Amino acid sequence: MKGQRLCDPVIFLPTRVAIIIITMFQGCMLNYYLVHYKNHNWYAWIAADVAAVLSFMVAFFISYRELKLVLRASLSAKQHHTQTSVEAGSFPLMYFSWMVYSIVLVVRVAVIYQNFAYKIKIDEFFGTNMLKFTIALSGVVFLLLVAAHHRAQPGTTARNQINLLSAMVPFDVIDAVDILSIFFDKEGKDAMESVFQWAVIAVACINLVLPVVPLMVLSKSRFGMHSITPSLNMLHRLLHIFVINGPLLAIRIIMWHRQGQEVSPLIVKNIVMVLVVSMDLYESRDEREDMEELQEEEEERDDGTGPSPRNSDTLAVVRYNNA
Repeated sequence: MKGQRLCDPVIFLPTRVAIIIITMFQGCMLNYYLVHYKNHNWYAWIAADVAAVLSFMVAFFISYRELKLVLRASLSAKQHHTQTSVEAGSFPLMYFSWMVYSIVLVVRVAVIYQNFAYKIKIDEFFGTNMLKFTIALSGVVFLLLVAAHHRAQPGTTARNQINLLSAMVPFDVIDAVDILSIFFDKEGKDAMESVFQWAVIAVACINLVLPVVPLMVLSKSRFGMHSITPSLNMLHRLLHIFVINGPLLAIRIIMWHRQGQEVSPLIVKNIVMVLVVSMDLYESRDEREDMEELQEEEEERDDGTGPSPRNSDTLAVVRYNNA
């Protein structure tokens, strides 16, 4: 009973409650800025916040039911010294709920930063720091959402796969929030062309919605229980280069050299991530080519034709590297 209590999905209840609380807090704070600096019509967005909370609650209910079923099957298999064939589903409502939540969030973020962010004072409690803190909490929501949908133990292959896909998302969210800080300076905002202003906002908002992709990848792999398809893995890496870090790096370079604006040290993060992911893609291509040559060698051996001298050397190198 003790092991069952520790593994029971009820332990995820504080995680799910925290997501609801943070979502409501974010909604209240963003609505406050919109009502205070624009008009009372923005109170209507409370309905959108309710929709986001309801989408999370439905996703939590389904994941709780399935995880509890998996737990019971696992305990029954241990008692009978057999292996369970029951595993949790893919939880598609998880990334659907994130889509609802993030769209409700980014619409208000775009309105705030484009229209009156420069009016918000830095020395007030409900000032610029509170606004940045409120939006950056999206990274916490993402991590809690992932944690509420799996039972992978630390050190397992599944848990390592989950960490690999989700660990960078909070930093990407922080990066998106940081790039919007230029809008707090009216002179800096006016120095930018209108197209460039909307480009900055668009890139930041896309980065707030984009965590739906790792959620979809986790869903398709059933949270690391199955291997990730090469196409999804490639998509995730390309997005890191061409949608997240590449555009943010380009924006910071333009702000630095063309606009003469102060840039964040996060520009180094953008450079590092572009280089690391690019090297990863290059090494993955080499590994794929080596594996194809190895497969051809094995097919030739099965046919009795034997490997050529060149392919024999390649095969030896591949086996040495894999060792």
